[in-house]
Order: sequence, then structure tokens, then C-alpha cells
Amino acid sequence: MAKTVMIIVLFLMSMSDLIGQVAHTLESNETVTSSNEDREKLLEKYHELSSNPVLFTHEQRVYKEDYLEGIQFPVGGIGTGCIQFNGKAQSKYWQIFNNMTHEFIPNSFFAIRETSEEKVKVRALQTESVGDFKAMEALEATTKFPFLEYHFKDDLKTDITMEVFNPFVPTDLKQSGIPAVFYRFVLKNTTKDPLELSLLASQQNAVGYSKVPIEHTENGFAFNFKNAIDKRYAVDNTSQFYGGNFNTVSVQGKAKMLYMSSSIPQEDQHYGEMALLLFDEDSYVSEATSSWGNLEQLYRSFAKDGHIKQRKKTDSSKKGATYSGALNMVFTLKPGETKVVHMALAWYFPNGKNGGFMDKWDTWGNGDWEGNGNKYAIYWDNMATLTNYLQENYGTLIQNTENFTNTLFSSNLPQWLIERLSNQLAIMKSRTLFHDKDDYVGLWEGTGGCDGSCAGNCNHVWHYAQAHARLFPELGKKIRNQAFDLIKPNGQIPYRQPAGSFAFDGQCGDILGAYREHLLSEDNTWLLQYYPAIKKAMNYVIEEHDNDMDGWLSDKAKHTTYDASMTGNPSFLSSLYLAALMASKEMALVVKDQAQADEWKLIAEKSAEKQSDSLWNGEYFYQRKGEKNATDYENGCHADQLLGQWWADQLGLGNLYPDYKVKVANEAILKYNFKSDLSVHDQGHRTFALPQEAGMVVTTWPNDDRPKYASGYSGEVWSTFEYTIGAQLFKYNKIQDALTILRTGFERYDGKYRTGYIGKWGNFGFSGNPFGDDECGQFYGRALSQWSVWLAAQGFEYNGPEQTIGFDPKWKPDDHRSFFSTAKGWGIFTQQRNKNQQINTITLKHGSLKLKQIVLDMPVVSKSSKIQVKHNGEKITFSSKRNSQTKTLLEIDEITMGKNSMMEITIDHEK
Repeated sequence: MAKTVMIIVLFLMSMSDLIGQVAHTLESNETVTSSNEDREKLLEKYHELSSNPVLFTHEQRVYKEDYLEGIQFPVGGIGTGCIQFNGKAQSKYWQIFNNMTHEFIPNSFFAIRETSEEKVKVRALQTESVGDFKAMEALEATTKFPFLEYHFKDDLKTDITMEVFNPFVPTDLKQSGIPAVFYRFVLKNTTKDPLELSLLASQQNAVGYSKVPIEHTENGFAFNFKNAIDKRYAVDNTSQFYGGNFNTVSVQGKAKMLYMSSSIPQEDQHYGEMALLLFDEDSYVSEATSSWGNLEQLYRSFAKDGHIKQRKKTDSSKKGATYSGALNMVFTLKPGETKVVHMALAWYFPNGKNGGFMDKWDTWGNGDWEGNGNKYAIYWDNMATLTNYLQENYGTLIQNTENFTNTLFSSNLPQWLIERLSNQLAIMKSRTLFHDKDDYVGLWEGTGGCDGSCAGNCNHVWHYAQAHARLFPELGKKIRNQAFDLIKPNGQIPYRQPAGSFAFDGQCGDILGAYREHLLSEDNTWLLQYYPAIKKAMNYVIEEHDNDMDGWLSDKAKHTTYDASMTGNPSFLSSLYLAALMASKEMALVVKDQAQADEWKLIAEKSAEKQSDSLWNGEYFYQRKGEKNATDYENGCHADQLLGQWWADQLGLGNLYPDYKVKVANEAILKYNFKSDLSVHDQGHRTFALPQEAGMVVTTWPNDDRPKYASGYSGEVWSTFEYTIGAQLFKYNKIQDALTILRTGFERYDGKYRTGYIGKWGNFGFSGNPFGDDECGQFYGRALSQWSVWLAAQGFEYNGPEQTIGFDPKWKPDDHRSFFSTAKGWGIFTQQRNKNQQINTITLKHGSLKLKQIVLDMPVVSKSSKIQVKHNGEKITFSSKRNSQTKTLLEIDEITMGKNSMMEITIDHEK
């Protein structure tokens, strides 16, 4: 039976040998049941988790000691490549060369020299020594995305912190797409005596390193990762891939620069430039050398008097060799004085390929998926234009980034939850994304051990992602354009680009994503352009799987994100189908395609009724399978059973089914799928959580009737469900439950290096990194579903073309404060409420926002209530009407809010 099921699965999947191997290892266990679980113990543990006062705390997490070992913090622009910093403050993994291998570039570090009372101390600014540069004794790290701050601990008299970051400015892809790491050092004299300090920055010229080969094997991510990192191709200043490298020192504007390149021709795939910059160099006694010889010589010179031997340029290096240069700042700190030093490392490798050329990945999408260089080469012609931009604008870039971070973290949700949600934004900085010269945005599912994980902008994974499109609507549209531009004549959207086959959930997700992209626009221009493709895509789903248009899906097998197919009407797919119909109807109305809107509306009404009647077992929504078996879950309680409802909530489509059924189904998912202790739960052939931990699993069978052919993924813990179900629990004011399941992910990814996981195509055999959840690889795209929690907590609604914004806070509605983002701007929303008054403010912190309508939750408004609306302190005229039992719609003359402008709405109730 198992072999027969395997043949069916592979035939339906039509994928590569690797997927075949994954599916083979994920065959279900016939013996898996829930009967060996002690429900009383699980409930007792759940009570312990849910009553923990940390759920409501506002303390920032401090990473220290063992909780630093799992950190991999990617720093770089969106789609530019990155450098991953570890918990030792090392620039550990270099992925700036259009590579995805985990390379380490030697001789790239910072050091400090301190003279106090004639005592000299020299330290590397990391907790691992570099030659004679002794390591710092310890450090602690904190993060407020995109900033990672290291606070060093040693016997120095100087208090030292180092921040690493890259500009991140929502709605601005250029400012957020800079190929660079920014450094900020804060040095404070904690004594009553002056301190003589020197701050050294050393950097190896690594141009040519892009030639390192990829050695992919079918042995899995963990093997490939270890195989790659064990092969250190650069030792000191030598590597077989170096040669013809040269360095020069110059001053550009107010920046001192160590420029690094090679003799590789500019049109060559491996051409590259690097630059280490010290901003405001005239504020220090600054020195530079294009080459410092060997590490021992550098240490002796630096330790002797805090200076380095200056050298302006090098010759061209011999084959197999390169140079390491350095910048050095010398200054005195007065007692109690603090000095801030800003630096950056920029890279420019414009011509490389980023996608499927690396190995066999092109075959997944039935065509080339390689990427043509890097988008940053369109923004900046060469390194000179890039460094000039940086030295002229670094202050503004930092200010705009801090504005975002401060606005986000001024929200009054629990601090740990803000960290948990914002930490996943690091995925956008990782190699999971690339952005090429042709403006193509390439999306891997995640990153692999030596290359990417699962190529081709997989729509059945990436439709879960929300944060990228909510914060960068332009990015969301680019990705959506690519999907619809590749639509086939019959209406199929390739679920892997450029020409892959059809996935039911992915196509519905693309349609729902299209409506999101429309709502995050300022007008109907985008929708008018892409509506014909959207219409074709929706009608293909209907013709292929609901040909009689009765709203009930046919028995035909449907490929899904579970790397296999399901038949009939799985609630997971049926809910997506219903949501896609409703979103399509709304888009048809916008473009005035009334006949099509009426048709889709009728199908949706039939579907909603049939699903509610036939897929509801009194406790949750299940599956009515077809006549033939596929990877079906039948009577299982599936964590994705309401995925369409999750989408509908974010798009303002309302409930797909009676409200009480949606509420009860979410409670059932919490009851059956959340495991407060995984000790006796069989996670299957891939594990993402350890036995003593808690998490949300894919599918359970409360009646112990799991089909033999159910997905091998069924027992796995996916963090995505903590976000999707957490969002829906917020919707129903089950705040403590939502926080409980979300906190378990925060605890699993807490910076502690964990091992003991199984599965060739899961994580790398280790986990615990707070900055990007694991699934099929690291920095997995599906985890960007986390933003749905934010939207649910604030009850956010937005329709850019109709110039409507609304809030219905579930988190602390009487004292609420949260970040919001729109088509062209972002800011902070507040709500203060008591029995006599409600005050709401909408303050824009960046960009612009056009408004005509504001929807607010006003539960006790009456005819005697007095409402006042102000814009920047000036009263404005408005009309109001009740559009639900508790919500009030305020209509105003169109206004355009600019940076720091504020709307204030006050409702005074009769006393």
C-alpha cells in the first residue's frame, strides 16, 4: 500500500528527484495516534504556560552566555546579499558574493586599544581571539530590528557597544536595498581620568571569492552545511580564488575609505568591489593602510602606540593572494565623555547569478531561474557612486531607520511579542531573497546548507507571507506582477517560476494576494492592468475544480504546500477557494465587471453554504475526500482548515462561515493541535521542536482515525501556525491563548544553540536562531505570515483606493498603541477609552496618507455622544454613520497627511 501511495504522490507532484526523496522519507506512520497522550498533563502544562506572567511583560530580551550561541543575524539590504553576525560579534558567514555558501573571510575584525594610567590593553571587539588580539571576556546582545547591539564586558575602563545594522525604511526599497553593513560604536569613559583610545577596523579584500564552488549533495541540509564550512578556502591572505587584488586609500567627501577590487574585468560574472568607510573622518585623528602585512606585525604596531603604519595603495597581488587593509581612529576620551563612531562596509558584485544555476534547481520551474545580477547596480553605477551616496546620506538613512524602529517599538504590545514578530523581518535581509537588474525579485523558500532551498518563487509557500507586502507594497506588487505575467494561456499560474505546474492553494493565494496589493495601492491603476490575468486565474480554478459552479470542489487531486495532493473538499483548500472567490468578486466590482462579479458572488454563496453544512463536524472543519485516495487528512483537525478565513480577515472580506463556527473551530485547533509538551508526540521524519518544548502541529486526529496515506508532515511543528492561529485567537479576544502559543515560538528561538533534530530537509541539525524561523531550510519565507498577528491585534483595515483606514484594537482597547503601515506611509495609532470618553489618534511618522474615511470601534456611542475630528489641531467637518453594531464610519473631505501630521478623534459620551 505504501509503495502504491508513493507512486501516486510522485506522479501528481511532477517534481524533482529531491522532492521524491523528501516525500519518500515522509511517508506516514500507520501507528501514530493521540491515544498515548495524557490530556490531563497537557492541560496542566498549558495552564502553566498560559498563566505565566511573562506573557504580559515589557522587558527586552538580553542574549547572554549560552543564549548567544545560536544567533545568526543577517545584515544587508533587501535582495543584496548579507553578512551573518553571530553571538560572538563576529562577521561569521559572508554571503555578499552572490553566494549562499557559509563562507568566513579572515582578517576582518575590529579591535580597541586603551591606555589608562600608563596601562595598555588591546582587545578584539568580539569574544573570539584573532591571533594576538585577545578576545573580550564576554558580551551581551539586544535587538530592536534591524539593530543588533553588542555590549562588551571586560576589565577595560571604556564602556563599549557595537551596533550592526542596515537601513530598513518601509515603503522605500532603495533606502532598504543598500549592499552594506553599518556599524555604530559607542565608547564611554567610565572613569575620572582621561583615556587614550584607538579603534581599529581591519578588512580583507575578498574580491574573487565568488568563484568558490557549490558542492551540493543529496545528503541533506545539515551535511551540506557542515561540508561547506569545513572547507575554508581562505587562510590568512591566501586563497586559490584570489589574485590580481589591489587596495587603495582615499578620502571621499567626509569619509575615509579603504577601497578594494581586483583585475577581474568589469563585465565578468565575478567582478566586484568592496569599501570600508569611516564617516566624518575629520572628527578624529584617522589613519589608513592599504595593507598591513601579517597579523603579528599589525598587532605589534597597534599595541605599541595605537597607530598603524600608513600605506596609500598596493600593487596587484600575486595569484592565490590578496591584501588586508585597515582604518584606525585615535582619540582621547575625557572623564565621563561618550564618543560615537560610524562606519560601513559596502560591497558591489553587480554581475553574478543568484538563482537556480547553482545546481539542479532550474528543473523545478521548468526553465531558467538564475537572476541577472543585482538591482543595486541599477541604483548605483559603481562603488564610487554608492560610497558617495553613503557618505552624503548616512545620517538620513540612520535617522529614517531609527524612526521606523522607534515607532514600531513604541507600540504597547508585550515587548517580547514585538521582538518575536519583528525578528522575522530578518528573513528579508537573508539570501532567501534576491533582486536583480531586470527588477525581478527571486524568492527561495528558504536557505539551504550550501545553496537555496526550493527554487522558483513557490506560491504555495509565499502566499502565507504578509510582512514584505505590508511594509513594502511596491515589493508586493513586483512579486505579484511576476506571477501574473507568467500565467499560461489556460489560466494556470506556475507555482514554481518560470513555467512550473499548478498548485491549488498557491493559485488561490496569488488571487488573494492580488486583492491585498490592490488595497495597498493609492488608486485602481494596478488592478486595472492586472485584472484580466486575475480573472483568467480565478476562472481556471473554477473550470478545473468546480466546473458545475456549485461551490463544491470536484474529486480531482489538487497539489498543495504539503508536497503532495489532496482530493475532494479539504477544508484547508475549500476555505481558500471561497476566500479567493470573494476577493475576486470585490476586484470585479472595482473594475465594473458586474456580470463576472455576480457569477463569482453566486458561486461563493453556494460554496459558503455547502462548506458550512458539509465540512463541519460540530467542533471543527474537516475534509470530504474524493473517491480515490491521495494525501488526505479526512477527519483530522488541520491547523490550516481556516486558512481562507485567515486571509479574509486581513482583506476585510468578513466571515466565510457563521461566526460561532469560526470561533469554535479555532478553539478546537488550539485544543488538539497545540502541544504544551511534545515529549510523547511523534513529529514524524523532520523535527523543528525538541521533546521538552511546546508548539503547534500540522494535523491531529482526535478520534484516532488517521488515514494511512496522510501527509508525513502532519506531526511537524510549524511556527507559521502559531502566527495564523494566534491572529485568529486575537480576533476573538482570546488574548491570553494567543500570547501563550506565540510565546512558545519565542522560547524555541531564544538564541540557545540546540541540537538533536532529525530530517535531511528540515533545519541544519541545529536551531535556536531568533532571527528567521526554520522549516525546509533556514530563514523560511512562510514565517513572514507573522505580520497577520500585528494586524489582528490592532484590528486593522485599509483600502488605499477608497482612502479608508480603520482600527478595532483587540489588544488593550482601553489603552492601545500600535504601529501601522499603508500604501505610502506608516505611523502610530492610539486609543484611550473610559466610560465618559474615547480618544483616537492617527499620527503619520513617514511618507504620506490620503484619507476620506476613518472606521473606529465605538461600542457605547449614542445620539447624545459628541464627536470631534481634528487634523493637526484644527477642527474639520465630517459626517458619521453606524456601519455595524459597534463600528462608526467617519467621512471627511479628502486630506493628505504628511510626516508628523495627526488626526485626532474625540468621542464624549453623555455623563
